[in-house]
Amino acid sequence: MQLVIDKEQYMVFKDNLGIVLPRKEFELLRLLSLRPGVVHSRNEIFEKIWGTKSESNERTVDVHIVNIRKKVGKEVIKTIKGVGYKMPHEQVFVKDIE
Repeated sequence: MQLVIDKEQYMVFKDNLGIVLPRKEFELLRLLSLRPGVVHSRNEIFEKIWGTKSESNERTVDVHIVNIRKKVGKEVIKTIKGVGYKMPHEQVFVKDIE
């Protein structure tokens, strides 16, 4: 599978098929893609995407992960129970166009 994240268009392409993600989902996917194989805690993701002044809570990360998996594929983001989430570099090729 090839996953291309186009930052300029806010578009994701999975095997050359365009997928439009809402802004927060796009930013979350991009955050994970910048360091494939690295586990990001729910708290870390929440603070980087929603900020410390958000009225939401960390569980909103889980909801967005579920939505991303439905649109892009469940293999794109791996859950590390009790720790957080990561994008497995061995399964997904990500090219971040800047």
